Amino acid sequence: MAFELAISGDTVLNSDISSCEDERFVELVEQTREADVAFTHLETTGHDYDEPEVYPAAMSGGTWMRAPKTIGEELRWSGFDIVSHASNHALDFSYGGLRETWKVLDEAGVAYAGTGENLAGAREPAFVDTDEARVGLVSMTSSFTPWARAGAARRDMRGRPGVNPLRFTFQVDDETFDAIRTAGTSLGQIVVEEEETLTVTDPASRNTTRRFERSDDQETHRGLHSRDREENLRAIGWAETDADVVVAHIHSHEFRIGGRVTQPPECLETFSRACIDHGADVVVCQGSHAPTRGIEIYDGAPIFYDPGDFVIMADAVTRQPADFYYAHEEGLSNHPLEASVEEAIQARGPIRPWESRTVFKNEREMLSPVGGFFEGPGSVLARCRFDTDYDVERIELSPFQWLSEPESHVGAPKAVTGEAADRTLSHVADLSAEYGTEITIADDSGHVTV
Repeated sequence: MAFELAISGDTVLNSDISSCEDERFVELVEQTREADVAFTHLETTGHDYDEPEVYPAAMSGGTWMRAPKTIGEELRWSGFDIVSHASNHALDFSYGGLRETWKVLDEAGVAYAGTGENLAGAREPAFVDTDEARVGLVSMTSSFTPWARAGAARRDMRGRPGVNPLRFTFQVDDETFDAIRTAGTSLGQIVVEEEETLTVTDPASRNTTRRFERSDDQETHRGLHSRDREENLRAIGWAETDADVVVAHIHSHEFRIGGRVTQPPECLETFSRACIDHGADVVVCQGSHAPTRGIEIYDGAPIFYDPGDFVIMADAVTRQPADFYYAHEEGLSNHPLEASVEEAIQARGPIRPWESRTVFKNEREMLSPVGGFFEGPGSVLARCRFDTDYDVERIELSPFQWLSEPESHVGAPKAVTGEAADRTLSHVADLSAEYGTEITIADDSGHVTV
């Protein structure tokens, strides 16, 4: 008995796609439907704007993401059985928007992981059962607004709803260490130096502390928060005891310091391998919007450092809070409280990677990452085929790009062939070769034998 798991990256689904009849779109959806289990990352909220307790948060993931309450049905229609939900957009509309999103997913029968009523709930694995296998999912994010982090419950205090965090720390060279000390004191921050460590805190909130350590090798590195690391690995081990196939998911916008957007931080690579050591059969990192990064095969298990955006409808939001308009005020011809959402999106710059490989309009000079965002020509849908022992034996990659018309379906994925397919697959193959992974390209598909 063989088992197939379909893996996709970011689904920024802010309008219905079930009405799309484009044959290139239908071809991809048929692949997710035919898989025994299909996974994607949900990068939006589902609610009616004016429901009780649904308020735009003071801080968002950039754009305040929102989809109609049919989003659960749309995911189910597309063939997706389980979604990761830990991201920088999960709480764009506060706790009310988070709970409404859970409700629409529950009603549609779509399993989800990565957010919860408290930290234990956010770290808890989700499961989906089929005749062939039980699939478990642990979802976490390194990219989130500080207040969106779920809080642990105590015997005398309830926990806090939010996302399952995987926080970063920093080890820096002496020059950077001294510059941070100088900048912190110059900006009126609370700066404390103790035993080769700096803590920099905003006076308004002692919970917004950044910690910097001197690095031993005089290079600057990201590290991982030790408690977040260990507790997420423990959650993966828990899932492994209860499932045949375990997926570990990490939503991360971060890139390698001094590197390109296609390069994940070294600590994320190390942690992904640790996830496999602790029981994960597949690791899916996503969120770079590169759109794609490489694939590594570690100890017989695939690590997708980013398969790329599946649906990218960030421009399809119909309302935004005043904060969004003020953030892009320079590009508006009308007062921020009078401008239309379409005008504000144009001022920000449309998020359409198939049209631009540079930066948003309000980012005048991109110094980091090197080369800016949106480097790749497209994304891939990965279908992992497992043998009877639930080990991955081969992977098939289907390349795709995105519809640019009609406006109702802009950002929906479309299968590509010929030169477009070859460009996308060759790009992923080049990035994967850095990890020693060989991708064979034939018949508009990529193939990896594990």
